[in-house]
Amino acid sequence: MKKVLLFKSASEDYVKAFSEHNYQTVFIEPLQFVYVNLQELSEKLQSLYYQPGLILTSPRAIESVSKCWAPSKFVTWNTKRIYTVGESSARKVKLLLGLEALGTRTGNAENLAKLILQENSSPSNFLFPCGNLSSELLPSKLQSGGITLDSLTVYETKENENLRSDLMRVNEDAEVCCMVFFSPSGCEYVQRQLQTFSNKLAHLPHFAIGNSTAHKIENLGLEIAGVAAKPKAENVLESVEHYFRTL
Repeated sequence: MKKVLLFKSASEDYVKAFSEHNYQTVFIEPLQFVYVNLQELSEKLQSLYYQPGLILTSPRAIESVSKCWAPSKFVTWNTKRIYTVGESSARKVKLLLGLEALGTRTGNAENLAKLILQENSSPSNFLFPCGNLSSELLPSKLQSGGITLDSLTVYETKENENLRSDLMRVNEDAEVCCMVFFSPSGCEYVQRQLQTFSNKLAHLPHFAIGNSTAHKIENLGLEIAGVAAKPKAENVLESVEHYFRTL
């Protein structure tokens, strides 16, 4: 059975989708995260300044909010708008914060920006907890439409200390047929480690979730085999299957 190497934490959605099409999934998490500025985040969450709401574009941002979340303390957020970019993130918002999220079908920052501009009047101010490597695409798109983001770094992204050993282990598996990247930083860390030892992984087809990750792969001088239309297991599977069908 062919194996697909996914550079993300283990996910039942991906295991199920790929196994139903005779692929086995192998997960390697290239990143590790350190949460920061949680006291400042807690204070901002209690502020009445942010109308109409909150934007959470990554799982780690949602987790950072959950670390200082108290439903009784933040009851005002029940009447505000919470935006995210995918269905899995929306489920996480519901599970950890008890709130309903908007924008679940947007799939990327550019589409999310369009939706927010359509649904909110100018001027508006959103709270935007994000990572230290967060793209400027969303803030710049919204600012051009008169919507301000108060960006606060709530987690820092670092290379997983086990990444090299994980890659060397998987390199011995002859059935791995392709690699899927989920973030620009993850892609950069993986490619840097692959240059430190002789391997076959670097020559496998490279797939990406979203345009920013695809652009990062191209900027590293590598070829893109496919880009998933949305950040969902079914779309990643579709991209992989299309590539191998057309070979």
